[in-house]
Amino acid sequence: MDAKRSLRWAGSYFGWTLLFAIVGALLALGGVYVAVANATQTAVQGVTVPVPTAASAAGLVLLVLGAAVYRAGKAWALYRTLTGAMEEQLADTYDTEHVKSDIASVVDDRISDVQHEVQTVKREVRELKPEKQYVDMNED
Repeated sequence: MDAKRSLRWAGSYFGWTLLFAIVGALLALGGVYVAVANATQTAVQGVTVPVPTAASAAGLVLLVLGAAVYRAGKAWALYRTLTGAMEEQLADTYDTEHVKSDIASVVDDRISDVQHEVQTVKREVRELKPEKQYVDMNED
C-alpha cells in the first residue's frame, strides 16, 4: 500500500477515535458533574466533604457509559479502518481484469512461439522434400 493511502486510513482511524473520545469525555464529565451536584455536603472535622447519595448514582452511570463509549468506539474504528484497508489492498492485488490481461499476454506469447516453431519446421520440411525426391529418383 502506498504512503498516501496509508495516511488516509490512519487519518480515518484518528478521526473516528477522536470523535469517540470527545463523546466519551463529554459523557464522563457530565457524569462527574451530576455526581458532584447531587452529592450532599458533610462537614468532617471542619472540612466539607461531598458524600455520594442515591441521586448521584446517575452520574456514576454516565461516567461508566462515557468510558464504555470511548472503548467500544475505539475498537469499532480499528475494525473499520483495518478491514477497509485490507479490502482495498486485496482488490488491487487480485484485480480480475489485471489477472485476465496477464494470462492472455502469456498465452499470446506462447501461441506466437508455437507459430514461429511451426513455420520453421515447415521451412525445413520444404527444404528437405526436394532433396528426398531427388534421392528417390536416383535409386530407381
